[in-house]
Amino acid sequence: MRKNFNMYINKAIGIMYATNLLQALLVIAVMFFYLSRDSLIFLPMNIFDVLVIGLVAISLINCYLVLRDIRFVKDLNLQNIMKSKSLENITQLNHLLRAQRHDFLNHLQVVYSLIELNEFDEASNYIETVYEDIKKVNKSLKTVNTAINALLQAKLLDCENKGILADLHIDTRLENLLIPSWEMCRVLGNLIDNAIDAVRELREKGFVNIEIEEKDSNYVFTIKNNGKQIPEELKDKIFEPGYTTKKDRGEGMGLAITKSITEKYNGKIFVDSIQSVTIFRVCIPIE
Repeated sequence: MRKNFNMYINKAIGIMYATNLLQALLVIAVMFFYLSRDSLIFLPMNIFDVLVIGLVAISLINCYLVLRDIRFVKDLNLQNIMKSKSLENITQLNHLLRAQRHDFLNHLQVVYSLIELNEFDEASNYIETVYEDIKKVNKSLKTVNTAINALLQAKLLDCENKGILADLHIDTRLENLLIPSWEMCRVLGNLIDNAIDAVRELREKGFVNIEIEEKDSNYVFTIKNNGKQIPEELKDKIFEPGYTTKKDRGEGMGLAITKSITEKYNGKIFVDSIQSVTIFRVCIPIE
């Protein structure tokens, strides 16, 4: 359903762009031929002149308004897509938490039975295994932002499924974050996905580290990976729209969008890459 809606919106936008561009070109052509029909000297205006010029003005104003609305619809559609993704992540996290709660009593019963049988080593091993599973989820539940928590949990699970070592460290609750949840998730999602892509084809074990903290009146989001080094001359180029190092696997818009959103809220993004680690750092002023 959502896929069909997105296809419909994109198709409508394409048609509106094409028809309004054609209209603008036709209006400009009519105006050019009208003004130069006898000579390049502008003739005295009469009622017909006023009507033609009025028509041209109205058409151009209409083009402007429609094109402005197209941009609004595109932004609204993108916002809808990102919020839908956030909702999916939240739903997934909710199912995971409910499953843990459901299993909690069973875990207690197993541990109690092992202790009654004096199987203390088995009980200790069982508790450790269960605790590790619970700890994985609790790592991502430290902020007040449910959408960000859900995104982080989804990315940690993605890393685990792909055999990538992932570590998350959060030292702030993000209570005064200026960026709306759906846009901050877009920033983090792009950076984490890039880090995952960077380490997927490594011969050695890949890792992705995510840190969120408060520092010097900023929220600082740091994503590290041990993927291929980014050459010094490309550190600015990677933020340009359309530039990509993924060949046929990328459109080259992720980092450009990330930088645009960050700067929209007076933030800054930095990249540092040496032979063994690449670091992206986003700093957002605290409200």
